[in-house]
Amino acid sequence: MITLEEAKKAVIEDFSMYDEWLDKYEYLIELGKNLEPYPDEDKTDDKLIKGCQSRVWLDAGIEDGKLFFKADSDAIITKGIISLLISVYSGREPKEIAGDDFGFINEIGLKENLSPTRANGLVSMIARIKELAESYSSPKDDEVLTAEDAKELAPLYDNVVLALKQVYDPEIPVNIYDLGLIYELVINKKHEAFIKMTFTAPTCPMADEVLAEVKKNVADVPGIKACEVELTFEPPWDQSMLSEEARVDLGLDG
Repeated sequence: MITLEEAKKAVIEDFSMYDEWLDKYEYLIELGKNLEPYPDEDKTDDKLIKGCQSRVWLDAGIEDGKLFFKADSDAIITKGIISLLISVYSGREPKEIAGDDFGFINEIGLKENLSPTRANGLVSMIARIKELAESYSSPKDDEVLTAEDAKELAPLYDNVVLALKQVYDPEIPVNIYDLGLIYELVINKKHEAFIKMTFTAPTCPMADEVLAEVKKNVADVPGIKACEVELTFEPPWDQSMLSEEARVDLGLDG
C-alpha cells in the first residue's frame, strides 16, 4: 500500500489534469460510483454525519491495527467527496489519520469550489473521519483494565505476558519482556491488547519481524480479540530496564 503522502500527492496530480471544475466534478462523480455497496440495513442514524445537507453515512472498523472506512450518500457529488476522502485514509493506522491536517484538500481547491452547504458538509466529513480515528488511536480510559485494577482479567494479562516471553531479541539471548522492551501493556473491556514497546537500538535490523511476532503471539492468546503494537524510542532503552532474571542470565549481577 502506498504511503499517506503518496496517496495525497496522487489526488493532487489527478485534479491537476483537469482545467475546468465541471470536469473535476465529473471525476468526483466517477469516484462515487466506485464506492463499495453500503448495505441499507447499516444506514442507521448513528452513522449519519451531522452538518451535511445531503445524507452521508460513514462507518469504520479496525483490522490488524488499520482503520477501514465504508461510506455512502444520497447525493452524487457528496458521494464522490466522501469516496475521495476514504480512498486516501482507509487502511491506515488511526494515529496517522488523526494526526493529519488534510491539507491536500486546500491544495486541490475543493472547498472553495463547492457551494457553501457542500463546503460545510466537507468540513463535517473531515471532522468525523478524524473523530473516528482518534477514538481508535488508544483505548478509552473507562475501557482500560490491567492486572492491578481488574482481578477478573489477571489470568488473561498473565497469559499475554507469557506470550511476550516467547519472543526473543534478535541480538541478545533474552526475551523481550525480561529485557524491558515492553513499555506498556493494557487490555480493555473488549479484550483488545494495546502494547507499546521499544528496541535496544533504533537500527535493529529485525524490527519488523519482531513486531509481527509480538502481534501474532499476543493475538493468538485465547480470549484476546485483537492486538495493536506501537513502537517508540522514548525513553531510550538502557540496561536499568532489565529484569533481575535477565541480569542473572547475562551475568550482570554478582
